[in-house]
Amino acid sequence: MSGLQLREHFEELRRRAKVVFISLVVSIFFVLFFPLDPSQLLSFNTLYWSTPVTLFLADVRNYVKPAGWQLIGLTVNSPLEVLIVAGIILGVMIDMPVIAYEAYMFINPALKEEEKAVVYPVVAAATGLFIAGVLFGYFILARFIFFALGPFFAAVGAATVISVVDFYFIVFLAVGFSGVAFTAPVFVFIVIRFGILTPEFFSKNRLMIWFATYVITAVVTPDGGPVLDIILFVPVIGLIEAAVLVGKRYAPKTPRDRGPKCGSCGKPVSPGALFCSSCGKALH
Repeated sequence: MSGLQLREHFEELRRRAKVVFISLVVSIFFVLFFPLDPSQLLSFNTLYWSTPVTLFLADVRNYVKPAGWQLIGLTVNSPLEVLIVAGIILGVMIDMPVIAYEAYMFINPALKEEEKAVVYPVVAAATGLFIAGVLFGYFILARFIFFALGPFFAAVGAATVISVVDFYFIVFLAVGFSGVAFTAPVFVFIVIRFGILTPEFFSKNRLMIWFATYVITAVVTPDGGPVLDIILFVPVIGLIEAAVLVGKRYAPKTPRDRGPKCGSCGKPVSPGALFCSSCGKALH
């Protein structure tokens, strides 16, 4: 690639990154400040009106927070922290079509037809699994965290009061990590598809992979006890095992696999051999 072509690629990347940045900023400002009830702008009883981000936080609070739990702001800037982080999350979600389109237009000219046949299904699968993981994290993991912690408050005689920052950030972390964890099978398929690792590697090291996955879920997820770790561990392992099975069909063939095979047992045989070394039957 010449220097001129390289500069052209960087210029195109800069231009598309600028579009993504501007659209993302607009999306964040929209969710933070767009009034859901314009009549509130005429009221002097509050300096902050109902916006998409406040509606989003209310839905999270009403669905996840157990009955009887109270949220408090331990610091003056706690509410502002929650609003900004929630605004960024919502802004990214709204801007995702623009991000995906700009990324597609940037990489598409450089891909060959055989590469497109792999890249686009992988991207689609990763997107679908991420959405499934986010839904799983929101509807199951996030609620279970506070349900599991409730008895410990009662055991020590503590009131079920939690910082507003801790509450929302625990929910965001659980949902985000669940979405990322659900995309793990895509990376397993990629390393198998391109011959970086073989399906046999995952089969032989299954117990180690399971143990490492459980440790990661236990360390990264918010503290909800071992039951929470298992709730996330089981579907992720199931998806990884499914990815290994699918990867076997698309794994690159080794030279040994392309050689002659026994017509009886299907095992590879040496060229020119008269009998199969595995089953002992004649080859001709």
